Amino acid sequence: MRAVVTGANGFVAGHLIDHLMAEGDTVLALTRTNQCRLSLSQQLTTGVWDISTPASAGIVQQIREFNPDVVYHLAAISVRPRCGDSEPSAEAIQVNVKGSQHVAECCLELPNVPKLIFTSSVYVYGSSYDKITKVKEENDLSPDNGYGISKLQAEEALKRYGETLPLIIARSFQHTGPGQSGSLLIPEWVQKIRSEPSPLEVYNLHTWIDYSDARDVARAYRVLATEATVGQIFNVGSGIAVRSGEILETLQTMLRTSKEAIESKPGENFLPIADIQKIVTDTSWQPKFTLQQTLRDFIKHLISESV
Repeated sequence: MRAVVTGANGFVAGHLIDHLMAEGDTVLALTRTNQCRLSLSQQLTTGVWDISTPASAGIVQQIREFNPDVVYHLAAISVRPRCGDSEPSAEAIQVNVKGSQHVAECCLELPNVPKLIFTSSVYVYGSSYDKITKVKEENDLSPDNGYGISKLQAEEALKRYGETLPLIIARSFQHTGPGQSGSLLIPEWVQKIRSEPSPLEVYNLHTWIDYSDARDVARAYRVLATEATVGQIFNVGSGIAVRSGEILETLQTMLRTSKEAIESKPGENFLPIADIQKIVTDTSWQPKFTLQQTLRDFIKHLISESV
């Protein structure tokens, strides 16, 4: 297949591009600036497009000449403070909503309109439940933060193109894996365990969460592109609820420490858990990595990078 990937400098996009190329696909990697962090090869070409603005004639021409079978649209603002609290920030609207429309409009300008795999989010289901709850694709949608609202607005905007746009929506639940960085739970906790004295201050140890391996998520995107029916929505997650404190305990065991942890926001929290029956039934995809293996690989990669 010939695949375009937006947001190609992102964490999951890196795993997706690795997987696509391992499968023999030809990839055009689009980044917001010309600072591409990807390793180049004969199979990988790059382009620069800030999706907050419509595609220039040059970008449309580059994509037209590339002639993609599929566009994986991963570019987004996902840092929660930048996306707004109860309403999306102007930046989230411009990138996550209008940017998705710009990608769709670019696809529709091509002689052969490619499939568009849009990566949406668990947060369209909301972020606060009163017990462990598996959510299906047809569940009520109640996003309660700027990021989740902007992703739902993007879904709705893309659906309005109707049958002219061969769209598949992937609602991805939380994921981690080798190479993840920043203020997200796993990278932050590993950094704390490795560098801070006991007791560690953590946000919460009793949050129930669905964590996938980014490599499983990347495989799911390609499987959806090759096997799924257009016009459909699919949850992409592990389908397993894990307690955040259990993750911390596992990380401490792997790093051979046993530091005390103090919660800054104690209490029990329940994030939505993926019901993955639809993607498992309708395609050949199954999660391959256990959370133990994911965390082990995360630590191994981090240590190898720091040597």
